[in-house]
This record gives sequence, C-alpha cells and structure tokens, in this order.
Amino acid sequence: MELIIDYLNIFVQEIWVLCMEMAPYLLLGMFVSGVISVFINSDLIYRHIGSKDLISILKSTLFGIPLPLCSCGVIPVAATLRESGASKGSTVSFLVSTPQTGVDSIFLTYGMLGPVFALFRPLAALVSGVFSGMVINNFDEDEHHHLPDEDLVKKKREPLGKRIISGLEYGFISLPSDIVVPLFQGLLVAAVISIFIPPDLIANRFASNPYVQFFAMLAISIPLYVCATASIPIAVALMAKGVSPGAAFVFLMAGPATNASSIAVIKNILGKRTLYYYLSLIAFTAIVFGVILDSFLTMVPPIMPSVLHHHDHGSSIRMLLTIAFLLILANAYLLRFRASEGTTIDTETPSDGSLEHLEMVVEGMTCGHCKESVESVVNGFDGVEDASVDLMSGKVIVSGVEIDEAAMKEKIIARGFTVK
Repeated sequence: MELIIDYLNIFVQEIWVLCMEMAPYLLLGMFVSGVISVFINSDLIYRHIGSKDLISILKSTLFGIPLPLCSCGVIPVAATLRESGASKGSTVSFLVSTPQTGVDSIFLTYGMLGPVFALFRPLAALVSGVFSGMVINNFDEDEHHHLPDEDLVKKKREPLGKRIISGLEYGFISLPSDIVVPLFQGLLVAAVISIFIPPDLIANRFASNPYVQFFAMLAISIPLYVCATASIPIAVALMAKGVSPGAAFVFLMAGPATNASSIAVIKNILGKRTLYYYLSLIAFTAIVFGVILDSFLTMVPPIMPSVLHHHDHGSSIRMLLTIAFLLILANAYLLRFRASEGTTIDTETPSDGSLEHLEMVVEGMTCGHCKESVESVVNGFDGVEDASVDLMSGKVIVSGVEIDEAAMKEKIIARGFTVK
C-alpha cells in the first residue's frame, strides 16, 4: 500500500512539474493565437499560406522558426492558422519547424553546444518544415480546407478595444476548450513515460552503436514532453555519457517537435492520417540530420561544454503561471461540459404544427471552426428558426418552417463532412 502511495505521489509531482514546464509556453501560444485572430485577417492568411504551393510552405516555416513556442505552445497557434485558411501542408510545416527552435534556444545552444549545433538546429528546422509541408500537400488530401467565409472577409473591422477583448477570449477561452481533453490525456501519458523511461537508460545501454542510439532516442523523444530550451541540457548530459552528437541531435529535433499531448491534439485538428504522416516525417528527417551531423563532426570535432542549464521549477513566477494555466484549462473543460449539456433545443411543436424539427449527426468536426462552419450552413437556409450543433457528439438539431433537408445535407457534405 505504501508503495502505491509513493508512486501516486511521484506521479502527481511529475504531472505538476510537466504543467510548470508547459505553462509559460502554452500561455504564450494562447496569447499569440489571440493576437493572430485580432490582427491577421482570414483572407490575408489564406492568400499567404493557404495555397498548396512551395511559397506558402516556405512562408509558414520562416514565420515559425524564430517563435519561442514549444510542441504544446505551437498547437493553439497552428490551430488558429488552420482555422483561418492555412492549408494542411503549411500547418504541418509550421508544426514541424516552430518547436525545434526559438531565439532563446538558439542562443542557449550556442552557449552550451557550440556554433555548429547553433547553426545546424535552425537549418534542420527550415529544411524539415519545408520538406514535410511538401509531402503533406502532395500525398495527403485536404478534406475540408477552411476557406475564409465571404461575410468574414468583407465584415467591417471593429474598434481596436473590442478586437483585443475578442482576441483574448479566443486565445484563452475558445481554443483551450477545443484542446483541453486530448491535452490532459497526453499529459497523463507523458507523465507515465517520464517516470518509467529515464533518458539515461538509453545512454547506458546503447552507447556503443550510434545507429541503435538514433532509433532509441527517437522512441523516447517522440512521446516525451521537452521544450527546445529544456532539451539542450539533456542533450549535453547524454553526450557526456557517450551518446553520439548525431543521436543527441535526434533528441534535440524530435523531442521538442512532438510529445504525447501534442500528438493527441494534432490528431483532433488535422486527422489521423495527417498525424501518421507528421510523425513519420519528423522521425525520418531527425535521423537523416543526425547522420549528417555525425558525418560532419568527424571532420570538425564538437565543443564539449562543462556546464548544464536547469529550469527553476520553484520560482514564484512559474508557479503563478502554472496556476493560471490550470485555471484556464479547468474553465475550458467546464465550458465544454456545459455546452455539451446545453445543446438540445425545445422540440415541442406549436399547436398549429407549423414548425419542423430535423435531427442529424455530422461526422468530421474536429475543432470550433468546424462547428461554426456547420452552423453557418444550417443558419443560412430560409425558414430556420433555431439550430444547435454539438461538437463532441456531432448532433445537429434544426427547428424551422419548410426546411429543405436534402439541400442542407448536401451543403454540409460539400464542406467536407459526413452526414448521417
């Protein structure tokens, strides 16, 4: 019994540490997401990174590389780009390149791992982002590409104060409600992995074979949560224990680019097929660049640093950010729960029998924008008096007079969804 209690204590502590590590970056991602929704018009996003071409992918990658966003913090920003009209290829290129680097991590990489690593990280982020985006655009169907609605593009811009409030609501209320469930599911998985698979296990058992190290590093880094900055001292420790620089770079590249939390959320935002492409592309490019780095460093030996950098998990600022982060997610979950309970509408037919009531299930809705897209279709039909769309169950209930049910279903299907 005591052993179980001890493991529970360790598990809770690991969850808390992970939340403290995630909170600043995810809050920053929510804020940037709100800024994007306020100051960047959907039509502008679509014109720059909405097309399925190389230029859009390149713009998306270059936009993401300097941002200090980790694999969790990048999720709400990528969701906003996707909802604003970005193609799947551009969204994936942003998701692949952005978490690998940031201005802060580039400087820290130079200080702890030397100039070769400092130059190699953003270069790898650029190439892997562009390559991944091109693969997605060529081999993955964009089933319901979010085009900007005409009324949204033509709508008169509100005063700055209202737009700022709207952006904050979007970044800290609407988006968290979309990602809160898969985020916590992934967080629990990440905590279990962090407890039972320590990084030094790989270094101690596979130090003699660098190629085995590559796949071992890949296996542990893909589900493990670690930001671009926090990954640097771990890489230093691994190299000090005998892990090759190339294998350590696999960790530096794949660790920040993925984790169990982001994997679950990406599946919801982009779909299962795109998730498989996403993970395969990260794994492939990480190993390729690891091999290239090891080959290059046989000619130019790396600078082995003697100091490690550690995050201060006990600082009062970080603790306040963590509490704020948990409160935002708790509020998002409550809003999501209340919304799912409040989706039914009054289906009591008036005495004159004039109102009709239609009920259908729409499959394929994965985000708030999907829900809004279905709502805009339903409410756009003549005769509709009231409508309710539940994102979680997919249930759509429509009340009105002389509703063209067949045309409504056809238009919903044209948006890329499935209607039962």
